[in-house]
Amino acid sequence: MFCRAKKLPPFDVVNKLIAYNIITGVFTWKVNKSNKKAGSIAGRIKKGKKPYRYITINRQECAAHRIAWLLVTKKDPWPYEVDHKNSNPKDNYFINLRKATPAQNSANRQKGTNNTSGHKSITYQSHQTLNPYVVCIHQQNRSHYVGSFPTLELAIEARDKKGKELYGDFYNP
Repeated sequence: MFCRAKKLPPFDVVNKLIAYNIITGVFTWKVNKSNKKAGSIAGRIKKGKKPYRYITINRQECAAHRIAWLLVTKKDPWPYEVDHKNSNPKDNYFINLRKATPAQNSANRQKGTNNTSGHKSITYQSHQTLNPYVVCIHQQNRSHYVGSFPTLELAIEARDKKGKELYGDFYNP
């Protein structure tokens, strides 16, 4: 299994430097570190499509949600990824996090910017007059063609059924 994330520093090292509030998901420094004072918010939010918080520990940039997993379970999630159940990268409270394979984590993505129907895995093809809504779910370099449907409602119903079959609890319509 390929994991995009890197291994984290050992639990002992992280635990000496970072405090994590399991309820609020806030990270604070336990010690004074260069220009950061003990008690101040740890890390920074990277700009981009998904604004994840990153914390630098021993010159290694680490995703905050992975550090949360390490601090609560005392185990590095590697080779797994850590998924935000609600797809919000700013919600790092522990109940919103779960260990996932890369395939499971990709099931929890938002719809693409080039989407033609307004719904994930459904394409609207205007040249098809009878069944313009085509459902195709992509998983691990495979395409699962579900079918073509006359209405968006039928396409959504078919997509949700197949999505739950493929991804289980990780399915996010």
